[in-house]
Amino acid sequence: MIYKAEGEIAADVYAAGHYIYPAYLIRGAKKRLMIEAGINLLGPTYLKDMGRFFSDETGADYALVTQSHYDHLGALSYLKEKYPGLMIGASPHVASLVSKPSVLKTMNFLSGQLGDYFKDEIDAATEDVTIRPMKIDWGLKGGDIIHLGGCSCQVFETPGHTRDHLSFYFPEKSLLFPGEALGNPAGDGTDVKVEFVSSYTDYVDSMEKLCRLSPRTMAMSHMYVYGDDDVKRFMGRTLRATVAYRDLIVTYLDQAHGEIDAAVRQMTTVEYDRKKSVLMERNAYIANLTAQIKAVHAACGSS
Repeated sequence: MIYKAEGEIAADVYAAGHYIYPAYLIRGAKKRLMIEAGINLLGPTYLKDMGRFFSDETGADYALVTQSHYDHLGALSYLKEKYPGLMIGASPHVASLVSKPSVLKTMNFLSGQLGDYFKDEIDAATEDVTIRPMKIDWGLKGGDIIHLGGCSCQVFETPGHTRDHLSFYFPEKSLLFPGEALGNPAGDGTDVKVEFVSSYTDYVDSMEKLCRLSPRTMAMSHMYVYGDDDVKRFMGRTLRATVAYRDLIVTYLDQAHGEIDAAVRQMTTVEYDRKKSVLMERNAYIANLTAQIKAVHAACGSS
């Protein structure tokens, strides 16, 4: 079963905002938890959905994010302003980034590039959704457990996409929030986009760690939720795609005699310019590709 990340996805679990950038809301008997805070433009929408799905205006007790990228924590400062008691949890490395003016400037610039895409679906024009310096209240690490009453959230360190990446698992619900540790869905959800950036080796280790959990439901940070047999299918697919993508990069490195810049240029020309199958801005693609080629080069060299 594959379905869009919208509305109720499990008992007392909801996807808020927009299915491309969902924020997941989990209601326990005593506490309420939000996982991911998407993009800043959707801050008012997350807030509205929080009131709708929680049936009141008290908001969430905790907001946890999987990583330091702008499209996973973009609405945190906005939501913290609306709910001052909201406790924010993330990797300690995230805390070192979200107070830096240069980092926040880049995050706000990247967020602004999404304005045209969402202009017909959201209305943030009347509110200031600028990503501002924020305090991370809770530096999370692997093994931490957040008790909500009737269910609990287990924290897993899953580096590879970013070095500060975390994933969250609810054993009582057999529900996994892998972030981008297992890549991202593509197309209709039956395809996958490989997402290692910081380390290929760590990425594979993290995938294998999450696969061993064998969750019944898996809610991705972008687009789709997987249930039952489709969880296992996606996990197998992303493992195979990751190895295949590594092999493709190794081929380009071999052709470039191990020179990273040359491999980036050649792979961009063929895979991006000629095939025109990558749905990403060209400069962003090159930046990601450079990091991926460096990660593969570090893991296994050019042969």
